[in-house]
Amino acid sequence: MIRLFHFRNSKCLLEGNAFACLNFQMSSGLKDFKDPPKETIVGFPDQNRLKIVQKQPTYPSGFLTPKMPKRLADHRGPELVHNKLIHEQYGIVALSGGQLKHGHFEMMRNTINRNLDLNKSFAVWRVDPPWKPVTRHGQGKKLGGGKGAIDHYVTPVKRGRIIVEIGGYVPTRMVNRVLIDVAQKLPFPAKAVSKADLDHWEQEDQFVLENNLNTLRWEWCIKNNILNVINYVGKYDIEFCHLGPDCR
Repeated sequence: MIRLFHFRNSKCLLEGNAFACLNFQMSSGLKDFKDPPKETIVGFPDQNRLKIVQKQPTYPSGFLTPKMPKRLADHRGPELVHNKLIHEQYGIVALSGGQLKHGHFEMMRNTINRNLDLNKSFAVWRVDPPWKPVTRHGQGKKLGGGKGAIDHYVTPVKRGRIIVEIGGYVPTRMVNRVLIDVAQKLPFPAKAVSKADLDHWEQEDQFVLENNLNTLRWEWCIKNNILNVINYVGKYDIEFCHLGPDCR
């Protein structure tokens, strides 16, 4: 058993049969202590704010800037890869295909960075910066003359793609208010979702797939060439046949 006895300028320690008295001298002056370690939240990215997105991709000097055709297939059909929330909290999902310009990126960045407390939350991009060139002829120009000059760059987005993601210690009501405001300003239908919403949609699709009493499914009809259907469907019907006829 250890007992401590405090005196004015000394400290006595009694342990068993041993008795010891320790003297402490009071000293005044400026104390230089180390700063306490800065608290960091595990799982947060290094930069909580949305980064500024460039208007166009950078090419090496002397490199001829490439031009591309329209390639509408870049935003046609469902997104099969980037359709999940990495941080499993909140985000914006595209309900239809479309293209994002640089102005849309700036709108999302300014709205989210100004309305959220980024000391306790974070936001990350889930789409690439504008990389696809869009050409345009001058106003009042006659037809012909070859392909026009590059006017701006866009980012193609497919249906089901996660555009931006938000996480951290932030109330659900505040996140929904900000994300709904952003989703309504996008050039295609979009919706603010959470991890629970995506899980609920996935469970509904799985339930319909398991309890569907109709054996004549779209994928089965195309693979077995029912009624010579292979001569009437397009390549996108064959590519997305496992997702149903509405996923072209």
